[in-house]
Amino acid sequence: RRRGRGLSAARALAGGGALLGLGGLLLQYILLHESMTAEGAGPLDVLWRFSGYFTLLTNTLVTLLFARAALRDDARGLNAPHVELMAVTSILFVCAVYNVLLASRWNPQEWQLVADVIVHQAVPGLFALYWLARPHGRIGWADAGFAALWPFAYAAYGLKRGAFDGFYPYFFMNPTMTPWAQVAVNMAGLVAVFGVGALAMVALDRWLARRVKGA
Repeated sequence: RRRGRGLSAARALAGGGALLGLGGLLLQYILLHESMTAEGAGPLDVLWRFSGYFTLLTNTLVTLLFARAALRDDARGLNAPHVELMAVTSILFVCAVYNVLLASRWNPQEWQLVADVIVHQAVPGLFALYWLARPHGRIGWADAGFAALWPFAYAAYGLKRGAFDGFYPYFFMNPTMTPWAQVAVNMAGLVAVFGVGALAMVALDRWLARRVKGA
């Protein structure tokens, strides 16, 4: 009975999260479209730029996961435990990196502030609650390595994109502002921090599983 209530709570959170995540992504796209088309960019240019941000790619992943969880109450595909571990670590990483390294560098206003809060704070918080409401005890320490594939893949992808079009969305991975050696150190450090975060989430998962068994 306790497990059933947990699954129902997770599914309700997933439904709300899917709507919130989609709304935030659409709002961010509209704002980016208005800004870029005013400077002569086309729709494909806007989509290309939109897909360059780790924040927006991770919010897209989480929104898809939310949507599937709301429609299908199982632990397969996007909702497999190791994928959900990757997603929760990634979206909390988005929140942490933004607030520690990026938030002080700009001052969003009006609708941009709304979009900013949704993708950097509201969706991460809601997904954390969803993950906590899911069944636990189905992941192991090795799954932290799988979770780290997401930021590692983005690091390679983001640097390759930047070399192609000259746009780097984050200062710590921009070799036109920072020497390549420092960029490599920055990216390796962030991936390492992510890996530690993933291990911490596995430890929390195991503790939650023991707590449920002991209740």
